[in-house]
Amino acid sequence: MNTAVLKTKSKPKTVVLDVEKQIRRGKAVSRELKSTLEDLEDRRELVAAKKRNAGKPGTSLRQAAKELGL
Repeated sequence: MNTAVLKTKSKPKTVVLDVEKQIRRGKAVSRELKSTLEDLEDRRELVAAKKRNAGKPGTSLRQAAKELGL
């Protein structure tokens, strides 16, 4: 844990800087944001696909499985 002393007109204040903890938290927030953005991109693609396929006949689950060899 790093410490720094801030000089003020009255008394010096010791401020504890936990840089490693801040970096870990920043990375966690970044991962969460990336995951959220990926989910939103997937949702955008799904909405676009639904609009493109509106009114078109679908494929049953059995037919899809058969075509995929499942």
